[in-house]
Amino acid sequence: MRNVNSVAIVTGGANGIGRAVALRLAAANFLVELVDLEKDKAEKVKTEIVTAGGQAEAYGIDATDERQVKIVIADVTRRHGRVDAIANIAGGTVYLKRIEELTWEEWKADLDRNLKATFLFCREVAPIMIGQGNGRIVNTASNYGLTGSALRTPYSAAKAAIIGFSKSLALELAPFGVAVNIIAPGPTDTPRVLAKSTVEARQRWRDRIPMQRTAQPAEIAEGVAFLVGPESGYMTGQTLHVNGGLVMS
Repeated sequence: MRNVNSVAIVTGGANGIGRAVALRLAAANFLVELVDLEKDKAEKVKTEIVTAGGQAEAYGIDATDERQVKIVIADVTRRHGRVDAIANIAGGTVYLKRIEELTWEEWKADLDRNLKATFLFCREVAPIMIGQGNGRIVNTASNYGLTGSALRTPYSAAKAAIIGFSKSLALELAPFGVAVNIIAPGPTDTPRVLAKSTVEARQRWRDRIPMQRTAQPAEIAEGVAFLVGPESGYMTGQTLHVNGGLVMS
């Protein structure tokens, strides 16, 4: 068993980038609190971490449900007395539609699963981190949060809002020793993406990326590990782009 020094929450930790982040932070001696709608898959990631000698717990909740988020954060702080880092990975896009075809319910659902979930977890951990006098928050944007994407208006809007929200929160929490930064992945070979996209579609992406390939989830996880680690101690309000040169800013 490793000597675990810090507690990290990873939302969306059962799949894709979230799973990679959870495994990477566990390898860095964080006790990882996995939060995901799919409890069974979160339990599998927990088992992976424990088998490798780390420590983890799994929660199956809807990250857009205020009551459930409060319960999770209360339980984590009851058991550990602190939250050192949170990586808000939960999110994603479901609706690929022209603006005139989108219903308000669909638009709001995409904003909720990205922006609302991020807000709820940040709101609950902020007072804890202020009380500690330190903490790291990493929120997830996207290259689409800067460039936009046809047929992804709600998702792009949510990711752009996360950048603005995170910068504002960084200014709010900096005097208390809490850093807030943003990870912005580009196209990444998650199981969900690989299952939904064709070989031809993925090749078109690669042709547009200067490094001529899409990312692996573990490469995004390295960026998150940097942002919650001591090496980024003087960074806050920054967007770390991990996209092979697709977007530079």
